[in-house]
Amino acid sequence: MKEPALHEIGENGAIQNFMADITQHARDSNGFVLEIGPGWGTGSTLAIQRGLAEHPRPLHISVDQADQLRWRPEVPWWHLVIGDSRQIRTMMEAGRIAKDRRPGLIFIDTDHNYRQMAAELVVWSVAADEDTIWLFHDTHMWGQPNTDMVRAIESFAGATDWVYEDFRQQAHGLGRMRWKHSNA
Repeated sequence: MKEPALHEIGENGAIQNFMADITQHARDSNGFVLEIGPGWGTGSTLAIQRGLAEHPRPLHISVDQADQLRWRPEVPWWHLVIGDSRQIRTMMEAGRIAKDRRPGLIFIDTDHNYRQMAAELVVWSVAADEDTIWLFHDTHMWGQPNTDMVRAIESFAGATDWVYEDFRQQAHGLGRMRWKHSNA
């Protein structure tokens, strides 16, 4: 995998604080990572690529409302789906690529508000199974908890068999959700 040069990565905000966590979760996954909100591609996309690089069956699908990528993975197992992440048709397009595979990791870094997150959780939970781990970026904003976004996640988890944890509080935070009965 050809990574971007350091000058291409640039200042990509607080996601840089969690690159190692994202890489490790991708590495520990079943090899299929669904990334919702890749932004420039130099943050979570790069971390996911690092985590999947040695996997025997990697699949990485990035979903965004518009193509903002400054860096694109040059591997045949990466796919970009352009569409509204709150819409079933966008999830169905990703599902067409994934075929019968379920994501081992779903990473979400989109609009950080209640309505967006609540809608995304409903749409993308259809793709998940009890082995899926969810990561959410920006669960904290400028040192303060992002209560609006986290309330949507906690509400979803409380109504289902998912459990949410405030995984990393520093910088812009990283939340994690897993199946209630998971041993992970």
